[in-house]
Amino acid sequence: MKALYAAATGMAAQQTRIDNIANNLANVNTSGFKKSRASFQDLFYQELATGGGEEGASPTSAQVGAGVRTVAVEKDHSAGSIQATGNPLDVAINGRGMFVLETSDGREVFTRDGHFNIDADGNLVNPSGMALSGGISIPEEAEEIVISSDGLVEYRASGDEYLTSAGQLEIAAFANPAGLRALGGNLFSASAESGDAIRLEIGTEVEVQQGALEGSNVDVAEELIAMVMAQRAYELTSKVVQAADETLQTAANLRR
Repeated sequence: MKALYAAATGMAAQQTRIDNIANNLANVNTSGFKKSRASFQDLFYQELATGGGEEGASPTSAQVGAGVRTVAVEKDHSAGSIQATGNPLDVAINGRGMFVLETSDGREVFTRDGHFNIDADGNLVNPSGMALSGGISIPEEAEEIVISSDGLVEYRASGDEYLTSAGQLEIAAFANPAGLRALGGNLFSASAESGDAIRLEIGTEVEVQQGALEGSNVDVAEELIAMVMAQRAYELTSKVVQAADETLQTAANLRR
């Protein structure tokens, strides 16, 4: 029975791994997407007493494991490649950190996806309609939008000679970005594990690039290799289940 249970936990773990790989591959073209990796631990061991050694010596023992479990699915926040788009409202981060957005109830969320738009009120927002922290407003009559490497957003209205400031981008970093809570939609929120957001000085600690987006950090070749390995491991553990079942059947037939 122990073999059946241990092999079943292995099948469940490999299924989790395959599910995670599928999500990574599905988002290979998602701007700012961060791949994730499943981590596993072996389960508790049952210690079986065996024959003792010489008098006064500690008896030898045997430990039998109980399988495996999934303990974490961690995000890899390494940077993806930056791809030029030519859209003046697309912004990529060169370095660490994330753009700071505000939800409708005032909470801060964070993203590496710098694909922004202008809503009906002239606010610079993400595709979900969340405004950038600090409030960046660009009037309808703006004909040119300039975002400098230090995060300053400026525009030139029709007939104006000089640029007018619209606001300043905000970028935050975390002591442990792997601890951020994924919300979907390329958004993350801070958690006790990630620590509080630390505002970075754009232009000194980090820079931004207008007209470009950060691509996914998913390596297709790496994911395909991991998928094949997970499939093989799943097949092997399923064969263990089959072998254990046949062994139990044989043991049961001995009574007949």
